[in-house]
Amino acid sequence: MIILLNKQRLRFLYDLLNKIPIAMRLTFVLLFMLVFQLQAEQVYSQQVNISLNLKNTSIEKILREIEEKSAYYFLYNNKLINVDRKADINVKDESIANVLNQLFNADKVEYEVKGSQIILHPLGMNQIVSESAALQQQKKQITGKVTDKQGEPIIGANIVETNTANGTITDIDGNFTLNVNNNASIQVLYIGYLTQEIKTAGRTRFDIVLQEDALTLDEVVVVGYGTQKKVNLTGAVSSVGGNELSKRMVGQTSMALQGALPGVTITQRSGQPGADGGGIRIRGIGTIGDANPLVLIDGVEGSMENIDPTTIESISVLKDAASSSIYGSRAANGVVLVTTKRMKEKGFTINYSGYLGFQSPTDLRDMVNAQDHMSLMNIAYENTGKSPVFDPEMVRNYASLHASDPDNYPDVDWQELVYTEKGLTQNHSVAINVGSDRVKFMASLGYYDQKGLIKNTDFKRYTLRINSDVELNSRLSLKLDMLLRQMERDEPGSGVSSVIEWLNRMPATQPAVYTNGKYGYGWQGNNPLAMAKDGGYREYVTPSVILNLGFNFKITDNLKLDFAYAPHFWEQHYKGYQTELPTYYPDESLAYTVPNATSLTHKNNRYKKNNIKATLHYDNKFGDHGVGLLAGWQDEDYWERWFSGSRRGFDLPGYDVLDAGAKDEQKAEGTGSEWALRSFFGRINYNYKERYLFEANIRYDGSSRFAKGHRWGLFPSFSGGWRISEEAFWEPLRSTFDNFKIRASWGQLGNQNIGTYPFDSFVNLALPYVFNSSPYNGAALQAMANNRISWEKTEMTNFGVDFTLFKNLQVTFDYYIKNTSDILLKLDVPKIIGLTAPYQNAGKVRNKGWELALNYGDKVNDFSYNIGFNLSDVKNKVIDLKGINSDGLVVNHEGYSMNSIYALEAIGFFTSEDQLNNHAKQYGNYSLGDIMYKDQLTIDTDGDGIPDEGDGVINDDDKVIVGNSIPRFTFGLSTYLSWKNFDFNMLLQGVGKADGYLYSQAVMPFYLGGTATEGHKDYWSEDNPNATYPRLAFNEPNNEKHSTFWMKNAAYLRVKNVQIGYNIPKKILQNCGIQSTRIYVSGQNLFSFDSFWDGFDVESAVGRGNHYPQVRSFSVGLDVKF
Repeated sequence: MIILLNKQRLRFLYDLLNKIPIAMRLTFVLLFMLVFQLQAEQVYSQQVNISLNLKNTSIEKILREIEEKSAYYFLYNNKLINVDRKADINVKDESIANVLNQLFNADKVEYEVKGSQIILHPLGMNQIVSESAALQQQKKQITGKVTDKQGEPIIGANIVETNTANGTITDIDGNFTLNVNNNASIQVLYIGYLTQEIKTAGRTRFDIVLQEDALTLDEVVVVGYGTQKKVNLTGAVSSVGGNELSKRMVGQTSMALQGALPGVTITQRSGQPGADGGGIRIRGIGTIGDANPLVLIDGVEGSMENIDPTTIESISVLKDAASSSIYGSRAANGVVLVTTKRMKEKGFTINYSGYLGFQSPTDLRDMVNAQDHMSLMNIAYENTGKSPVFDPEMVRNYASLHASDPDNYPDVDWQELVYTEKGLTQNHSVAINVGSDRVKFMASLGYYDQKGLIKNTDFKRYTLRINSDVELNSRLSLKLDMLLRQMERDEPGSGVSSVIEWLNRMPATQPAVYTNGKYGYGWQGNNPLAMAKDGGYREYVTPSVILNLGFNFKITDNLKLDFAYAPHFWEQHYKGYQTELPTYYPDESLAYTVPNATSLTHKNNRYKKNNIKATLHYDNKFGDHGVGLLAGWQDEDYWERWFSGSRRGFDLPGYDVLDAGAKDEQKAEGTGSEWALRSFFGRINYNYKERYLFEANIRYDGSSRFAKGHRWGLFPSFSGGWRISEEAFWEPLRSTFDNFKIRASWGQLGNQNIGTYPFDSFVNLALPYVFNSSPYNGAALQAMANNRISWEKTEMTNFGVDFTLFKNLQVTFDYYIKNTSDILLKLDVPKIIGLTAPYQNAGKVRNKGWELALNYGDKVNDFSYNIGFNLSDVKNKVIDLKGINSDGLVVNHEGYSMNSIYALEAIGFFTSEDQLNNHAKQYGNYSLGDIMYKDQLTIDTDGDGIPDEGDGVINDDDKVIVGNSIPRFTFGLSTYLSWKNFDFNMLLQGVGKADGYLYSQAVMPFYLGGTATEGHKDYWSEDNPNATYPRLAFNEPNNEKHSTFWMKNAAYLRVKNVQIGYNIPKKILQNCGIQSTRIYVSGQNLFSFDSFWDGFDVESAVGRGNHYPQVRSFSVGLDVKF
């Protein structure tokens, strides 16, 4: 694929570079110097001398010290070499040979130097017995290569002839050569991977793919400001690898997490290109305000969306207070840590990943045609005592009338006309990895292009990520990272939601386009086809630059200093050009012009965020006691400015610059904001024999968002764990439970995402006043201030258990209670004050829940498999709102879940005159076949304070909480299968319990003069008393009230992703300079099983149905490594 940059884009990039501060431009220069340094650096030095003075130090740490002081690195298997043995060593300017001879003098260990590799193995392992020619003839030479399932070579894997000391180790390319007996078996061992035993009879060449051991105790996960061994974790942390995420063909990164982790709920409301990200909720909702988690990408705050999936190494989600309190006031909604890939080894590789696909809607409504629309509309009129709106004779003959004169008798399938595009999607990523002993460099260039289902709806993303590590000496190293990214999103000038809303309500009788090519008048000039194709555009361009510059200084062997400065600059350029659209009658006379004038709006947002931090890390082991200490300081500041200008009345079509508009219809505005946060934090880790575990965290945050005296907050947490399986009494159970740990945690978190300065009151400078019958601009305070408000606080308690069963089944279970208090609310104040109410810390919400994660993996000959399942539930409850219960459809009421559905309770249809005469009075002219509502108990007749009788009138007093829109029992089931060169991935994802609610033109027939669906033909009549829908009644309000009738079960099971891949055999590629090639086909959102309203995706469960459709996609892709 070749991407050509036009002059406009080149000019834009030039302007962007000129806006970059000098420090950032110098960083570019440094990064390029690093690349050239890689070429000039010597790989290793055979003549290096070593000085060491270490006492009672493990062999492992001594080897590490040698690696840091030389260009060598060691390869060994700790199952064969005892690297935990303690030793003393005191040498000065000694050769590497003398150092190793002294170090292993007491062990039966020998070494072999291959370039910069030093291979350690038991004495005699590489000796080949050749005492006689006859014995030599019984042996054969085998060769092979060991890789992981992605085709990456595994360096230092042990190849051992079974039941002998004969063996070797793979080289830097994963290759090996070994002489074995003719009918021998070999074992292939490597830490973190499942051991394989292979028979060599009849073969001499072996291409071996090792499978990761999902249950390894040495697995490391990313946590706040560092990493920890998974086995030693005392908090609730879930993680997923980048290789798994890259199997999902999604535009937004959040959607790759859907169904992957317990306790993490992802809900996608729209399939619109560039706006198809999912809302992330971790362990429920704990605030009325911003409930989004904190997202950190390599330690820098950012968005979960628009990260190139091929650059992600792993994602960790910190769910409880013990794991996330180190982030204090920003962690109340959970923390997502994204770690990007870095070059870790020496060498040079180029990787390409790309796919091409197309999309289609997952579900669309089945609309009635023109003839059925008119027939049903006439019935709706007649049912309300009106005359038919369409001539019955014309309706009966409409099919033939349409065939002869489609302009005057249209029959329009609006969905077929508007959803014309195939959603062509392509993604390309090229990564260059270069590494030497002291410099590691990774550069990734990505391009993503997604077309929409509607004309002029698309999204593009360009990314350049550079991650580099430089070891200046054995104590000081640098990290220089940079991300350049630009996103471009387009949609029609009236907006996608407006197009879809008109599309959903437009009858087939309204003309779209005539045979002469002119647009029909649609609905009073609103023609969704014309709006999509020729109604102008909205363009969003978002360039951004992130730097992450830092160093690591090793003060002592156990004490390290990390420093990082991460500036982030981004802008959003909005340009909205909505053209006047003339529509016509069939006789070609002008019908409407909507809008009545062309308008243009330019808006520019500019943002800057600085993040500077320093941390001290201390790790040491004193006998059986392990201690880890962390102390840190961090400063953040945020700055935003925006301005916009608009004009109407453009006489020159297509000349979309502000100067071309009328000066008497122009507007300009702008403002800005800024805030700062200063933090001090620390952590203590302790373990005894890695059996008894303890961790304490503390963070002290000060935010400018609050008034003096209320800016600082302290957020502590404590956690502990007990690895019962390490106790002696556990030995009889070890064959069944080889790892069993219980853990508990408690902590406090905060939420500062409550607006910029909610404690203050601001003057409105745009209030009109009238003096002497003339309007003048004025200024006034309109809201009260409250300088006593502070953090929203969350307190969480967590209990968990982790264990492995029969060596292959890994189980994790957590139960938690999460209480949020001091939620900001606007409480009532006396109206005589003349100002609106201020915010106060008043609300309380509780979330209780549990999470279960299972993982089972194994390998049988050439067949390997891994199955993962997760299930979680959360019960949300509003504890206290000080009596301020919100109104509307989706509400927060004390004693119920947040985001509850508040409506009338439907109890069936009116089916008799007795019901009509004796039931409570309802809305409008209701009749037989209309929805009947329950008259709730609202009158207290006996004075005991408990309502015991209805008031005989159906109104808003009869509304009750009828449903809960927060998903419960969220689950995911992932399956990975591999046989020889084939692999298969599948993800099932869903929600076990949720309520959905659609209304207005989404499901109500003829709402505001709209149309109907095929399902509406099953309406109530005396001949059809068990109908799905009530009687058809035009412009009658009774059936259009919010009630349980329009609520549906929003639980679902979805086949989220299926991918089938094939790795081309190495022997085909070996002469092409290609290390590995994988081709695959993939499907996303393939099937859904639910009981929701037909024609609507179940994830867009509440609303008027004007969401952009969810999409089903099919792709074919290619991964190549050179």
